[in-house]
Amino acid sequence: MTVITNVEDLRVLAQRRVPRMFYDYADSGSWTEGTYRANNADFQKIKLRQRVAVNMENRSTRSTMVGQEVAMPVAIAPTGLTGMQHADGEILAARAARKFGIPFTLSTMSICSIEDVAQHAGEGFWFQLYVMRDRAFIERLIDRAKAAKCSALVLTLDLQIIGQRHKDLKNGLTAPPKMTLANILDIACKPRWALGMLGTKRKQFGNIVGHVSGVENMGSLGEWTARQFDPSLNWGDVEWIKKRWGGKLILKGIQDVEDAKLCVASGADALIVSNHGGRQLDGAQSSIEALPA
Repeated sequence: MTVITNVEDLRVLAQRRVPRMFYDYADSGSWTEGTYRANNADFQKIKLRQRVAVNMENRSTRSTMVGQEVAMPVAIAPTGLTGMQHADGEILAARAARKFGIPFTLSTMSICSIEDVAQHAGEGFWFQLYVMRDRAFIERLIDRAKAAKCSALVLTLDLQIIGQRHKDLKNGLTAPPKMTLANILDIACKPRWALGMLGTKRKQFGNIVGHVSGVENMGSLGEWTARQFDPSLNWGDVEWIKKRWGGKLILKGIQDVEDAKLCVASGADALIVSNHGGRQLDGAQSSIEALPA
């Protein structure tokens, strides 16, 4: 493919180049994937109203998001394992966002660390936080985001219990990934990806490995992560995190009007209407369907 014209071209390229377990991680939802598919289908139903004979000179998509000027009102959402889609993926995405003039959001579950990405990100460098049972680790993570000069903290509220993602189970996507014969053969057929990964030192979860006692490699990470997502997360924790952070706070994963009101009451600066890309509660509304209310 010599000319890239749209996002679908990029998806096709990724499917060719990226090992199946990592491609499927990005292109999948939970359980039946009904909500995952609805996110796209319901968005496509929305049509633009076309007006004519209006002066189009000096038109601009520029706007502001949480007080920062942006080239257009769009931000790159946090995606775990981006550094396994492509070597140093989070760094490359942050560079692209900086060049275009929009915010980039780094996931807690990124391969490149906050400190790695901070060297390449622009002013719109947001950090997405998952709340773990180890509150001391969360405090250190917030402090690291402050030191990296992140301009906003994006607190994800809809991952207290991880959704069942069947493609990940079938592909053996664990930490570390299961090196089955099928996975080994698949990686062998993706030489561009494999050479990129051989050429980078960033192959582990940079925000976690080496920053938690007892988690020094991918093997120990899997056991730690399995017991760390906190089902007791509540609005009191949101207040605690806001106080600890002290900067702009964005709450992500809001699908219900009552929760939106609680976001306002908690002192959040913004909220993100989201169902985690259809990767959590299957059968929930699409994000765009939930947005108007």
